[in-house]
Order: sequence, then C-alpha cells, then structure tokens
Amino acid sequence: MFAQRRRLAIAIAVTVIAVIAFAVSGNGSGDDDANVSGTGTAVSIPSGAGGDGGDSPAAFDTSPADPAFLPDVDPSIAPEIITVNVPAPPAGTVLDGTASYVRWPQTLGLRPCATPHALIGAVITVTNLNNGRQIKCNNVSIEALRDGSVIIVHTDVFLDLADLVDAPIPVEINF
Repeated sequence: MFAQRRRLAIAIAVTVIAVIAFAVSGNGSGDDDANVSGTGTAVSIPSGAGGDGGDSPAAFDTSPADPAFLPDVDPSIAPEIITVNVPAPPAGTVLDGTASYVRWPQTLGLRPCATPHALIGAVITVTNLNNGRQIKCNNVSIEALRDGSVIIVHTDVFLDLADLVDAPIPVEINF
C-alpha cells in the first residue's frame, strides 16, 4: 500500500514539474530582443515597424509565413471551366437487339428506359419484333448494360410490349 502511494506521489511530482517546464519554455516573454521570433528563427525587424519604435511586442508579425513550395494563388481568379461537347447520334437511328426489364424505384411520371446508344432524355420508340407492339419511353441512363441487351425498360412499360416471362425479347429501337 505504501509503495503505491509513493509511486502516485512521484508520478504527480514529475507531472507538475513537466507542466511547469513546458509552460516556462514556451513562454518567451522574458526576451526583449527584437531579433527573436516565436519559431526560433532570427528575424531582423526595422525599428520603425509597427509604428512604435519596433521595441514593443506589437511590432512583431506573429502570423505564420506561407509555405515556400506552394505557388501564389490569386483567389479572385476562378478555375477554368471545361465544356465537353458530345455529338448527338444521328436522328432516325435504328438498332436491333434484345430488351429486358428492371423496376426503377420512382418513375416520377416518366416511362423510363435505359440504353447507352441514345442521349439521356431522348424519346425512344421500342418495337417488339415478335408481336409488333410499340412503346415510347424516356432514356434515363447511358450506362453500359450487363446482359448484352440493347435496352432495358421499366417493368410497367415492358408489360405493354410483352409478358415478363418472355424476357429478353427481340426488339428494334428508334430514336
């Protein structure tokens, strides 16, 4: 029990001494020399800096200097905006392939479909080559399709073309 108290007393004493030493070493208020900065680097300040003769602490600039390896950046200059123009596919493009379906969570009144062959927002006419039924849908994605289909149609819209068990179906798309 006595050994534990002695260890605790020694730990407290060492901590108090370390805190005092840290506070004293970081203070630097006893130095009235005009050539000492807070970073330990010698800096010569003219006697007229700060407007008070240069001998008071108000004459020192305590803000950190800008890193030397970074270029000067003018914040008033906006970064250049790059516009990339993608040509639209020719009007009246017709492609043959297969169509499948997927259910999108929210359709927001659209009849969504997805094909990488047309621009987003294009109205696409899809014709089922087995039965001749046609639908019109809005292209909502241009991502590549995984199953090799030419187009994927929303489930409710696909039902206007064929039954779900018939998928994938041969289709012709026109946009």
